[in-house]
Amino acid sequence: MNIRLTVAAGVATVLASIALYPLLAGGGWFWGGIGAAIVIGGIGVATRRRPLPAAACLLAAVGGEFLYLNAVFAHRQSLAGVVPTWSSVRYLRLLVTQATAEAHPAPPVPARPGIVLVTVAGIGLVAALTDVLAVRLHRPAIAGLPLLVLFCVPLTTKVKPGAMGAALVFCAGVAGYLGLLSADGRYRLRLWGRVVHPWKGDVESADPDVRPVAAASRRIGFVAVVLALFLPLLVPGLRTHRLFAGSGGGTGASGQGSSAAASFPRPLVLLNTDLHARRPLPVLSYRFAGQGTPPYLQLYVLPLLTTSEWRMVPATGTRALGSGGAMPAAPGLAAGTSGLRVNEAITLASGLGNSGNVSYLPMPYPPQQVKVRGNWRVDPGTLAVHSAGAGLAGRHYTVIGKNVEPTPQQLRRAGVPPASVGDLAVPTAFDHLKALAQEITRGRTSAYGKAVALQAWFHRHFRYSLTTGLGTGASALTQFLTVTRTGSCQQFAFGMAVLARLLGIPSRVAIGFTQGTLAGNATWQVKTSDAHAWPELYFNGAGWLTFEPTPPSPGGPAGQGTAIVPPYSDPQRFPNGPPTLPTGHNRNAPARGATASTSGAKLPGKLTGASGDSAASHASQQKSPVSVWTAAIALLAVLLLTPGITRLVRRRWRWWTAHDDVTRAHAAWRELCDDLADHRMARGAGESPRGLTGRIAGSLGLTRAEREAMQRVAHAEERACYAPSPAASAGLQTDSKLVRRAFARASAPPARWAARIAPRSVLDPARAGLRHALDVFAWIESVTTRARARGPDQRRA
Repeated sequence: MNIRLTVAAGVATVLASIALYPLLAGGGWFWGGIGAAIVIGGIGVATRRRPLPAAACLLAAVGGEFLYLNAVFAHRQSLAGVVPTWSSVRYLRLLVTQATAEAHPAPPVPARPGIVLVTVAGIGLVAALTDVLAVRLHRPAIAGLPLLVLFCVPLTTKVKPGAMGAALVFCAGVAGYLGLLSADGRYRLRLWGRVVHPWKGDVESADPDVRPVAAASRRIGFVAVVLALFLPLLVPGLRTHRLFAGSGGGTGASGQGSSAAASFPRPLVLLNTDLHARRPLPVLSYRFAGQGTPPYLQLYVLPLLTTSEWRMVPATGTRALGSGGAMPAAPGLAAGTSGLRVNEAITLASGLGNSGNVSYLPMPYPPQQVKVRGNWRVDPGTLAVHSAGAGLAGRHYTVIGKNVEPTPQQLRRAGVPPASVGDLAVPTAFDHLKALAQEITRGRTSAYGKAVALQAWFHRHFRYSLTTGLGTGASALTQFLTVTRTGSCQQFAFGMAVLARLLGIPSRVAIGFTQGTLAGNATWQVKTSDAHAWPELYFNGAGWLTFEPTPPSPGGPAGQGTAIVPPYSDPQRFPNGPPTLPTGHNRNAPARGATASTSGAKLPGKLTGASGDSAASHASQQKSPVSVWTAAIALLAVLLLTPGITRLVRRRWRWWTAHDDVTRAHAAWRELCDDLADHRMARGAGESPRGLTGRIAGSLGLTRAEREAMQRVAHAEERACYAPSPAASAGLQTDSKLVRRAFARASAPPARWAARIAPRSVLDPARAGLRHALDVFAWIESVTTRARARGPDQRRA
């Protein structure tokens, strides 16, 4: 029976469970987990008093955990609040059923009794496995596997604990596991006899000094942990963008030359991950040659509506993209429909993840020509360009297309879409929303008028927020449309697309990026914060058109900062059709082409939720950030100048605090010794002041004045240490300056510059302090050992 190892196993489990904190609201689950670990540890100690099989110990631990959970969560249904009954068992099963039935798209999850029960039970089961493996079977390394389960649970969700929170969780988990290994190692060493502590005062003088070896091993371990923590932050290739996860994305049609079949990505999960990222990362940049504001960059198209979400569908009839890059005709787009020419040279960021699965190219819709290297295929239904093996990082390609901008009169005359378009199927779970759609569009006779009414309704009555935890199913959409009326671009795109289908307008959801921000010189930059979802509605002659239901904030543009309202979707703002603007004009101010002086309408603002700033001001702020390289160079300069400045401050402080002959003599001697160390001149540990100065004066070839100044310093130090009265100290500071100049003149240029920039009198104590700081575990070991040794002595006394 090993009490120390049992406690270490319980502590390791509790520390690993801290990783669950971003998933659950409140702290009741944590204290319940501590109680479960204590119960498991007590049962383990009891079962190890007899040589029972490991399986019996595990069963006893599980049984004890059940009694603990029954007493905590079902004590009202139990006999005397402790003994389980059929009622308490049924109640526990009901709590588990409720916990498994709940669905929450974004943590933290409310701390309801069922969820807390499942969490505490999981922590207790991990504690039982850890106790059996580490204590009963003496396999602490394998015991790290159940601890790793607790540690990795948040990785399966989209939770973002933050850099500081992630670092603390990592340190807590590592500390618990290392403590478990240390306790097991100590137990095994005690089987061989007395434990020898490698620290001063804990070993006899006759024993070999193992302190340097122990300290070196601790320093090596510390450096390894530091590298493991910070190396991923320094390697750009380890940064990936979730919207380009490369986890699939469509399958080529059988027999069409598709290289491989691949599973679809999960665009909604990837979109939300990008939107909730704390720090936006560059995704791509492009040069735009054309008029007006560039269109959105489409990445995924979701035409299939189910009761739970919008989904992608397998592409049919895909064909290879030829060398010329000619694209199929856009579905439903007539040649005479008005629009602006689009010519974009796109360069993807180097941090995009590469994968062997299907990758998609973000591009404006509809593209007419795509020039890209490699084997790429085209889906004629969505005009999506994808490849089953090409990487995305750093890829460059050119897209020529058309920014379709029909007039409101053309859209009113569009007529009924042909049956071949499809995209009208709506599951029966959404039928109850048809009355709402008809109420919103009352008095509108054309499909275009109804679409405009839907978009305006979202702008007037809804609010943008990334903090809402709505789902994607029918009940969640109903809650969003009728109760909360607060959500992100995903909810707005879903809501308008569903309501449009209920009114007989073909619709689908597109996911990709907004046009980004203008960085100058006709170059636009797109970041992960520009990830966006929007609905596309079909009209005869115009094909699939983008609508923007994502609303602005009440106080100004603070919704989705770079989102823009298409001019054809707001006929009141653009009664004469879309305006024509010069090439490269930034339309991130009020809507495509409208200026603040001519329109009082507000546009969506920042996607991050910052209020009050327009997207144009955000773009101007992004043009002049503090360069990372500038900050790095400044930090390096500070690090290089710190030792020399510290040496200068120490010298001045030393002379300023010297107030009599004795202290001035000591100050002059310490300055002489520090100057020797700074100029890399050797000094014996047993040399007297007189012997040291005599040797230095003879070896350096000093002048008579310099030798006499050094002798006066040595004489003053000897008088201050050994004579009844000290020597006069009036000129010791001047002598010290003369000696320092003599050392500098006699030294080689490298040693002279080293004395100024990296003085050893400053660096050597810093190194020693760092070594002692890294040996903090040895200090703890020394303190605990001495405390245990004093206990028996005090009892005997």
